[in-house]
Amino acid sequence: METTKLIHGSEKVVETLGFWPGFHDAEVISFSASPALPLDANSPIANLVVRVRQYTEVGAGTADYELAITKSILVNFNFGGISDISISEFNHQNVINSIKFTPIENGEMVVLIESIWGFGGKIKCSSVSVESVQELPVVVRA
Repeated sequence: METTKLIHGSEKVVETLGFWPGFHDAEVISFSASPALPLDANSPIANLVVRVRQYTEVGAGTADYELAITKSILVNFNFGGISDISISEFNHQNVINSIKFTPIENGEMVVLIESIWGFGGKIKCSSVSVESVQELPVVVRA
C-alpha cells in the first residue's frame, strides 16, 4: 500500500515539498507521549516533530559541487491508539535514516524510525496523521 494512503493529512507534506520524502537525514526535533484521556481510555497518543530539508545540486560534476538547501519544513506527526512503543537515544541532534510505515493486522500499523545518530524507535498504533507542516526560512550563504 502506498505510504501516503496510510497517513491522514499526508497531502500537506506532498503539497509543500512536491513529493512524500523518505526522511533520510531528517532531524527529530521533539517527541512527546500522553496517556489516554478518561473519556477515551484506549487512545494513548504520541507526537513527533521532524525537520525535513530539500536540497538541490549546485555545480554537479565540478570541483565546486555542493548541495544547497532549497526548502526546510517541520512535519508534526500524531500517532493515535498506541499499543506498543520503544524509543532510544534522544540527544542534541537526532538524525534519522528513514521513517517506514507498515500496515499490520487489525487495522494497526508499525512505524519504524531508523536512527543514524540519536533518536530511533518503533511505534505500534492504530492511526498516523500529519497535524501540521511549517515552512522554515532558508538561509542562503553569500
